[in-house]
Amino acid sequence: MNESSTWTERSRRSIALGMGLLGLLVVLACSEGGEGHSTGEAQPGRRVASAAPGRVLVIGVDGASLRFTKQLMDRGRLPVLTKMMQQGASGVSRPQGPLLSPRIWTSVATGKLPRNHGIEGWVRVGDDGTPYLYSSRDRRARALWNIAGAAGMRVGVVNWLMTHPPEVVNGVIVSDHAAEGMEGDKLDMASQFARNMKGVTGQAQLGEAADVAYVAPASFEERVAAARNAAPLTEIENPFADREVWPDGGLNDFFRRVQANDEFAAGVALEIEAQERPDLMLVYLPGIDRLSHFLWVSVEDQSIIPEEKRWPQHVIDTQSKALTTYYEYVDALIGRLTESRGPDDLVIVMSDHSFETDVSGSHPRGVHDSAAARDGILIVKGRGVPQGRRDLVFRMIDMAPTLLSWLGLAPARDMDGRVAHWMQVDQPEAVASYDDIPIEYLGESSPEVDSRIIENLKELGYVE
Repeated sequence: MNESSTWTERSRRSIALGMGLLGLLVVLACSEGGEGHSTGEAQPGRRVASAAPGRVLVIGVDGASLRFTKQLMDRGRLPVLTKMMQQGASGVSRPQGPLLSPRIWTSVATGKLPRNHGIEGWVRVGDDGTPYLYSSRDRRARALWNIAGAAGMRVGVVNWLMTHPPEVVNGVIVSDHAAEGMEGDKLDMASQFARNMKGVTGQAQLGEAADVAYVAPASFEERVAAARNAAPLTEIENPFADREVWPDGGLNDFFRRVQANDEFAAGVALEIEAQERPDLMLVYLPGIDRLSHFLWVSVEDQSIIPEEKRWPQHVIDTQSKALTTYYEYVDALIGRLTESRGPDDLVIVMSDHSFETDVSGSHPRGVHDSAAARDGILIVKGRGVPQGRRDLVFRMIDMAPTLLSWLGLAPARDMDGRVAHWMQVDQPEAVASYDDIPIEYLGESSPEVDSRIIENLKELGYVE
């Protein structure tokens, strides 16, 4: 059994026992825990991974509208998602409001409500009134990648919200600040939210040094850098490439950066898949949400918009075509991400909310404020999925305990979520909590982790 299966290269050097001994450490990490030794079989209340017959891939598509996705599928514009639904099941992903992405996606990863996992939104306020962008250090609960990694499973995490600075994992994690311009965009967003908070002064700041690396382990950074300049992953043309329609400057540059960032995240995930074949992979694609705040009105029923606030028809047509093409582009990215998955694997595509139109201001805009925008898309396929059902409801907090059970790991009693009743899976006996798993961040040595490794070596006579 395992209290922690991860340590940095710095931790390894501190032991200074060479590569042969590192091999022994891996064995220890996968079989040693704080309450005795494991025989390799899953035991009630502990963290030993059973041999799951398949692997898990979760693709988070921020802001993908339930209504608009269905419309495009009915028109034959999203062939990947349509085929996936035909092979599996579908329904809705249901978050708890307010509909702020950081709190929702952290609930997906931890199985806990924001009051228990610690991420309430985009910004927190320091004692002196300084606003800080929430970070991975603010998350109090252990995430799926901590739990599965501690059980000896390989994990991959790409661009998942609030994963900077990156934690050391049993696999690869690329933080949500890695894509070009993303860190600045997040700080700008946090500053906007901070303006409406009492007692706040100044612009939002990072809670850690600005030069913290984005990738763990550091040895994977070269492959991440290569993904920035890789060949296009799909045949769908970038809807913002035409400089006559979308001239340089302002929002148009932002739109092109959004597309490049989703391409980057998918490319990095494919690199991790090729090199690691992780048991658990989580990939986050935020592009649809970021674009929909500006372009959603163009695909909305124009009758709900007061005539004096409507855009000219040529603007509506241009923006509608762009957002529709972007949905098609993300559909193609999902095709690339899922192409290596087999029938025994579990694949989940989900969004955290939908979109609606706010006409209260001088110009209509896309928002996700009310219950009308609450439910997101949910399409699942693989072992344990009730094929053919179209009425699934997946609470966001149920994701973590459901995936753990699917992987043969016990859910935790201190999780707010429960194993989804519709998933056909044997549920192991629950443990009290996973929050005693130590977390180590890239570039830091964890005394707790190091001491446990060294104690193991002492017991075997390798260290005096």
